[in-house]
Amino acid sequence: MTDYHTPMATLDIVSTPNTASVSAETLRCWLAADEALLIDVRDPEEFEDERIPGALLHPLANLQADALPAATGRRRVLVCLSGKRSAKALTQLQQAGITDLFHLDGGLLSFKKAGGRTVEADSEAEAA
Repeated sequence: MTDYHTPMATLDIVSTPNTASVSAETLRCWLAADEALLIDVRDPEEFEDERIPGALLHPLANLQADALPAATGRRRVLVCLSGKRSAKALTQLQQAGITDLFHLDGGLLSFKKAGGRTVEADSEAEAA
């Protein structure tokens, strides 16, 4: 069995038969250690407005298990705005046989509240 815990984050993962959620604090640790691959399941417009750096877009509306990026040694974490769509995507993908996924509890909102950095469309335009 793969150990998905890091020493700093062992208490921030909740896993039951239908869900495997990770806290924003744990995700920040995983990202800092390059141990997470983010899969954003929001709509393209939302993704363009604001996202976590490095996140890959795979909208829930046309989410396909065989189209997900390979984990390549990192933990795959599903992300949306509040955690509802990512939890739905997690259940959908688990039913398709993919069990090595997490979803961000509280979504992008909890990530920002925990001090996580995001990329916004306005900041990209200023940087260009």
